[in-house]
Amino acid sequence: MGILCIAVCSSSIANAQIGESSPFRADTSRVDVSRISIFGGIVLASGLTVHFARYTPLWPEYYSSFRFRENFTYAQNQDKLLHFYGSFVGSSLSAKGLSWAGFDERDAALYGSAASLLFLTYMKIEDGHISYLGFDRVDEAANTLGAIYPAAQYYVPWLKSFTPKASYAISHNNVVMDAQKMPGFLEDHEGQKFWMGITVHDVLPLRLQEYWPSLIGVAVGYTVRGLNTAKPYHETFVALDCDLRKLPGDSQFLKTLWQVLNYIHLPMPAVRVSPKAVWYGLYF
Repeated sequence: MGILCIAVCSSSIANAQIGESSPFRADTSRVDVSRISIFGGIVLASGLTVHFARYTPLWPEYYSSFRFRENFTYAQNQDKLLHFYGSFVGSSLSAKGLSWAGFDERDAALYGSAASLLFLTYMKIEDGHISYLGFDRVDEAANTLGAIYPAAQYYVPWLKSFTPKASYAISHNNVVMDAQKMPGFLEDHEGQKFWMGITVHDVLPLRLQEYWPSLIGVAVGYTVRGLNTAKPYHETFVALDCDLRKLPGDSQFLKTLWQVLNYIHLPMPAVRVSPKAVWYGLYF
């Protein structure tokens, strides 16, 4: 998924730099066959990369018949938030790639959701053939919710004021299953923090919006601690947040750049509200 996101994002930003009169600018009146082929090729290449890098080394020893298996103890379910966030970002960036290929906003949102969900479902089916994993239907539900959230934002514009975000700081306290083949940061659940950024300005009544700067929002964050101890626990945060989509810039390049970067929660003042209050000058 990381390869897909980077490639689609790069193509979208590159297209945004092209002038109005350029023959390379997306024409939303029709789908460009070459561009949709590039997009499909990126998805296919990403799937093959995941298969050969993660699953092929495991199958000689851990391949099994397909099975369902839910795990409600692994990482205190922090991985479910990772599934939601990854699927959301994949869906959003896929929609940008499809828009670049010529789809209108509605179809790009719908097909982007489908592309992200199909990609992650493919990975879960592969998991279903690994004896110590299995197809986790709760993970798949998180994938589904994340994938459809950008489409929901299209149909319910008010939801655009609520943006899933993430931040990451290495904890060196990974929780890795036997024989697992994953990049370290995906297993470093204590280093991952997931946030819901709220654009306060846009949810306030109109008469109050002039008193709140549009760039500054609030984010509610969540992470897990003590996974390698007998008593793991969750932490909940409330922090200031920046809605980077509010930064100045009329060019399509800047608008695209701010929107992509807005999926990251920047270091900001925060307070941990549970399990007990702790104030941070900056927290990431």
